[in-house]
Amino acid sequence: MKLYSKGVATLMLLGAVAGGLAITNASAMSKSTKKTLTTLQTKENKSTKTSKKIDSELDKVGVKNLNALMQNSDGNKISDTLNPALSTYKLSKATKVSVGGKTTVTLPKGSVVRGNTYTLNPKFPSRFAINVENLSKKNQGYVFKAFGNKEQIVNFSLASTGKAMTSYTKSTPFSYSGIQNLPNLNSKNLQSYYISDRKNNPFITVTADNYLNYYTKYKSGNDVNYSKYSQSVKIKKLTRGSKNYTYYLAKPLAGFGTKRVRVGKSYQYKLVVSLGHVFRSYDNHNLDGGSYRMTVKVGTKSFYVDLGNIAEGYINKLQGTSGSEVNEAAAQKYIQGLQ
Repeated sequence: MKLYSKGVATLMLLGAVAGGLAITNASAMSKSTKKTLTTLQTKENKSTKTSKKIDSELDKVGVKNLNALMQNSDGNKISDTLNPALSTYKLSKATKVSVGGKTTVTLPKGSVVRGNTYTLNPKFPSRFAINVENLSKKNQGYVFKAFGNKEQIVNFSLASTGKAMTSYTKSTPFSYSGIQNLPNLNSKNLQSYYISDRKNNPFITVTADNYLNYYTKYKSGNDVNYSKYSQSVKIKKLTRGSKNYTYYLAKPLAGFGTKRVRVGKSYQYKLVVSLGHVFRSYDNHNLDGGSYRMTVKVGTKSFYVDLGNIAEGYINKLQGTSGSEVNEAAAQKYIQGLQ
């Protein structure tokens, strides 16, 4: 299964971290804002028969289908393909990439990338956008040296002859069946109950060379530094369970409650990723209900992803509310088909 895209805007949204979309600085939060958010948090965390049912139904889907829960419908139709922005590829030849100017950098043949084709103007060739934070560390180094460390997307033209890339279908901690195993996860905090999350919100991602990178202070004012991760740990192995992921790391991920376990003649550090509570975000100004979000537990820390409108349609059905963008019966069939 693969994910539907609504164009380059969706691509950028999937690739971007919460800090890039945020407008509120947590350190400057007023007492009234904190009170409002605390009220929203209390409301969303209140356990009811319906909220338990919602959590149970979506938890049955499991982390391996988390990408599918982020799925949006194709108009009023439920697509059977996942968003191509989550697709992984292997470059068939050395490829020059840029950020729109004359400066380029060459990614070596065989490089593994995550990205998506987009067209801004039909008069010009389509381009392929690559998410820098998911490149291997070596390729990130090439990009940072050429363009600095503020760019999150690099791209190349698809006008040249010859096949530039092939689907990367090898099973690794980074990718599975040509799709990113784990989408980028944003840290869950009080501000996350607003649609626009706080600036410099921590996030976690996996690179093409199987490192788990945790970013906490990659943004200062308007300056972004995507080479500045707080922790970077090599993933030795990933077990894709029916509901959870289990990562075995080369060293501890500090603050995540990793457990030291014996693997063969050596020790590794076990980290479990599981799905948690579904909650709603609200408009930062008028408190209108916004998108639903899924808590993702990474060890002892909580992160989240935005759910798509198909999952929202099923949530509305379970709540007995109206206003869904998709047929609620079809949304139910889709979600239960993933269980």
